[in-house]
Amino acid sequence: MVVNKYYIWGTPIIINVAITPKAYKRHICLALLLLAFCSNNRAFAQFGWSAARFAAMDNGQRFRYVHDFPFYKIDSGAVVTAIFEQIRSIAQKQGDIRTELAIDFYNCVSSGNIGVKLPGGISSDSLLRYIRVKAKQNNLPIEEAVADYNVVENAANSGKISVEQRYTRLIEIADEMQALGYQNFKDYYIENIMLRIAMVMWNLEDYEKAYHYLKIAEQYARTGEERDWFYTQVMSYLQTYWKQKKDYTRSLQYAFKIKNYYDSYTPPTEFSEFWRGFSTIEVADLLVKQGKAAEGEPYADKGYLLSKTPAHPQNLGQAYEREYDALIVLIDTKLSVGKVQEAAAYINRAQFIKKYLEENKGFDYFKPIRLYRYLARFNEAKGNATEALNYVHRADMLQDSLNKRNDVHRLAQAQLRHESEKYAKKIASVEQEKSTEKMLRNVSVIVLALVITFGLFYYRRSQARRRQKELELAATKQQLLQQTQILREKSEQADKLHAEIERLSATGQRSDYLEQLTQATILTDDDWATFRVLFEKAYPSFISEQKQQYPGITPAEIRLVVLEKLELTTQEMANMLGVSKNTIHQTRLRMRKKQESVTA
Repeated sequence: MVVNKYYIWGTPIIINVAITPKAYKRHICLALLLLAFCSNNRAFAQFGWSAARFAAMDNGQRFRYVHDFPFYKIDSGAVVTAIFEQIRSIAQKQGDIRTELAIDFYNCVSSGNIGVKLPGGISSDSLLRYIRVKAKQNNLPIEEAVADYNVVENAANSGKISVEQRYTRLIEIADEMQALGYQNFKDYYIENIMLRIAMVMWNLEDYEKAYHYLKIAEQYARTGEERDWFYTQVMSYLQTYWKQKKDYTRSLQYAFKIKNYYDSYTPPTEFSEFWRGFSTIEVADLLVKQGKAAEGEPYADKGYLLSKTPAHPQNLGQAYEREYDALIVLIDTKLSVGKVQEAAAYINRAQFIKKYLEENKGFDYFKPIRLYRYLARFNEAKGNATEALNYVHRADMLQDSLNKRNDVHRLAQAQLRHESEKYAKKIASVEQEKSTEKMLRNVSVIVLALVITFGLFYYRRSQARRRQKELELAATKQQLLQQTQILREKSEQADKLHAEIERLSATGQRSDYLEQLTQATILTDDDWATFRVLFEKAYPSFISEQKQQYPGITPAEIRLVVLEKLELTTQEMANMLGVSKNTIHQTRLRMRKKQESVTA
């Protein structure tokens, strides 16, 4: 056995291994793993990372931590991947969906860096689609809209959707973001999203829509570290927008914003120095266009010094292009203030660069137009009228060609914009039809539900009324039955009285009281009124039917048919009405005759 000692950042790592090829390989692998582990931990510690502390946070704190963590500062793709894996695992264990989706978003953003891997080895587009679906399932509209925007842009950049589809979807997404509140998207670089949408509109020469989104981007644009690019692009586009409209005052305000920011940028970088020089030249150019050449001259001088090709540029072609653009403004400024001799040296330098680029890199065919115009002014100032006219003709010829090309380009862009707008209107119309159909379906469902509800209510109410009427009818019939029974009992008593009278008469005895009592009407008018009310409740249409069947029917006859309906005997009816049985028979006979006369 051999003891091998390794030092990782000053820490001794002692490993006992047997000196064999297989053991040696294991030894090397173990050492590399330890090295990677220590490297990751050191990187984590550098940014205050602690898995335990992250796990102990509540959901809101974890979400904020992920958005504030400086992933862009870590050079190692392996370290960034390791951090994503750890924090994603913790968020998943805690059931913190929103933080998990934020982690996946930054993983996608970082995936362009070398060594950064995505979970499961999937593509960034697949991960964005996963974020969109997961956000929708968990009612997280902010994350859903951000993922949707990035999915659309990926599809457009890979040629999977048309310009018209991209145009329409981006406007729809921007409208969704507006409805949700742009301020809620600050963690997801809302200024970048609005800038990118504005750039799409700008390329279609829909400058007004582009300006609309640029103003939103300006509202949220911030400077500092990774946000500098977004801030600068937004200000630059806004400066160009007003420059195209010849509103040089507003354009100048944005040029100064860029210049002032990069004048104080520390420590200076290649990016900051480029924009410092470019914005200074723009300030000079805008002042000259306002007729303030003397005021613009110091800016032109300084801008040219900042833009001048360094001694050993990494890319000479790009450096010359940058210097050429600065020279064009500087020449215009010098000629405008009457410093013709100074302008001569700069003209010579511009012609040298033009020749070099034409021979070595390629030069935009129309780029010399301004140089030719300044050469015409320069020769005119020197008294070379023929040479001046020659350059005017060359500039005019190029300008005519450029105008024709621009007209064709504008026509093509206008056609494309028209098609995009037409497609957007068509989609909006389809969506409106769907919305209308959905609304009609919903209204139909609501109406149906109301009809069913009212139907059920009416049915139940009718049932309740029917049951109530049945109960009332049963109670009425019971009362009528009781009343009839009372009358029957009175009739029996009357029969008994008649029998008693006959017995007394047979013995030669007589009772005036009993005779008066037997002649009394059991069913008096008051009794009949009460009795009739009960009867009509029990048999509502009976009496009216009798009147229709027997026109001219008398009240006495009505009483008779009512009592017959109750199935009383002739004797009982006679007793109740206080008449003889013969009277009952005669009444029946009259009614039969009436019926016969009706049927005849």
